[in-house]
Amino acid sequence: MSDTEDEESGNREVKITILGEPFTGKTSLCHKYFGTNGVVQGGSTWGAEVMAGQCLGLRPPVTLYLCDVAGNSLSTCMLRNYLYTSDIVIFVYDLTNLQSFEKLNEWIRAVDKIVEREPKKPLLALFGNKSDLEHQRAVRLSCVKNFASEHLLENFKGSARTGEMVNYLFSNLIGRLLNYESQQITPPAAAYPKPIINEIEEQSNGPTQNVDAVPTSPLIMNRKTLRKIQRKASSSVCCVQ
Repeated sequence: MSDTEDEESGNREVKITILGEPFTGKTSLCHKYFGTNGVVQGGSTWGAEVMAGQCLGLRPPVTLYLCDVAGNSLSTCMLRNYLYTSDIVIFVYDLTNLQSFEKLNEWIRAVDKIVEREPKKPLLALFGNKSDLEHQRAVRLSCVKNFASEHLLENFKGSARTGEMVNYLFSNLIGRLLNYESQQITPPAAAYPKPIINEIEEQSNGPTQNVDAVPTSPLIMNRKTLRKIQRKASSSVCCVQ
């Protein structure tokens, strides 16, 4: 069956290659997405492991192949074979390990050299793993943004252990690759920052604040002011014309 017939019948196949240093969680990321129990504890991949399944959350269904490449493949001649026919390449780093991020410069150069003569370049993305250990972050956010911008990488952050942003990572990249314009692919609500309200008791000798002068989306306000805003909004809704 030709590629055109495959697309029309909804049997499109996508290959995603996962690259990065050892122990960054590449294998765990693949298994988490496919819902298997392959989380690696203290081990690493040898060579490359290919897993097949369906892309979650996209219609028509897309057959997906994930090529999990060992972290030591950067210095081998096999990297070219692993990248062959890749539609998407995801560079994974451990946000608690600065060296795993700095090493990505070498991975990028190696991939660019391999695909420079290819007529169709793969979509490149960056994934910062282990967001559940954000309190141990060793890679500055500004450095990540600059790196992604410099190398034209789609930038994501999540956790292969908890599953945070894992489904969104793959669905978003595949949707972009296949131009699923009608498919609304948005990150989960948890990915959006929530307003922060610091409940501070108003001092008795403090100045009185005018409710009308309070911004519509304040970041910090006291309880008394918040109750005034809520009562005013409630009375406005219930007003009879």
